[in-house]
Amino acid sequence: MKKYRFFCLVIVLILVVLTGCSKLLNGKYDSTLSIGEQIKTRHYKGSAESFGKNQLLDEILECIEDEDVDRMMELFSDYALEENDVLDEELEELYDDFPEIYEVRNNSCAASRSDNIGATEYRYKYQIMADIYDEEGNRYYLICVWIEGCSDDPDMQGLHSIQLVSEESYWEESFTVHSWDDRPGVYVYL
Repeated sequence: MKKYRFFCLVIVLILVVLTGCSKLLNGKYDSTLSIGEQIKTRHYKGSAESFGKNQLLDEILECIEDEDVDRMMELFSDYALEENDVLDEELEELYDDFPEIYEVRNNSCAASRSDNIGATEYRYKYQIMADIYDEEGNRYYLICVWIEGCSDDPDMQGLHSIQLVSEESYWEESFTVHSWDDRPGVYVYL
């Protein structure tokens, strides 16, 4: 009887170790996926925060620099793609209006709204922001809203909106950052 218990315990331990290792392999980094696909496959609070200041913002800026619509579209949530059928046109407009980047400062990623609504219901939203300066010293704000997860609609996970805002427009009384309650898309305020 003791041998049977010992054997069962060993089997359980092996299964736990194998399951844990597979999560590490599949949950941390998969070089075959784009940054957008990697982040969209995370289902835990904090992935946008840990990626946001580095890879996600870098990915967004690279897409803008390369004027790569398809690569940027991969970052947007399935919800955003379904709700906004002119997203590609909005990205083209962003690329046309985006200033020549001289310097990026103060990039940050903050949980602007995180709600736990009971044991299984949740909503997580992050605001990723960078100050962009052109060669003349003009300041622009790049504001990206990333929805980490929503138990009501899992298709909302991903990039929800991108806003390019001049410093003058940012400080206008009428300006507000778009939230996840607003239409997903690309907004330019110059």
